Amino acid sequence: MALSAKTREAVTKTMYAYASAYGRKDADGVAALLAPEVIGIGSEKGEWVEGRDEYVSAITRECAAFDDISLEYGDLRIAADGIIAWVATPFEMTITADGRVRHLHGRLTAVLMNTWDGWRFVQTHFSVPEGGEE
Repeated sequence: MALSAKTREAVTKTMYAYASAYGRKDADGVAALLAPEVIGIGSEKGEWVEGRDEYVSAITRECAAFDDISLEYGDLRIAADGIIAWVATPFEMTITADGRVRHLHGRLTAVLMNTWDGWRFVQTHFSVPEGGEE
């Protein structure tokens, strides 16, 4: 399961394309990076969505609640086998809402699949542990 430089670069590019689209509150940009069967999991009750439409609806609701948002990753730990890659990374999400800035420090795991259209997310799990918010 040696990770090729080409795969590392492509998966990294997809990860940062997600962060960029999310930071622009661009639901269509996020949707373009998702497999149709994507599953998204968060750390709050009810944060489980299945399928691209549900995922995009959740992103749209989140973005509507914030004036500004950014997503920054720590060191991306990437592994792959064939057309499947998995990623684990710490993240910091900075959210501005109602004039208040919040910093969420969490962990992200993701599974991506290499499709004809490029690497697409098939599963994401954003988790903010207790005490992970400033």
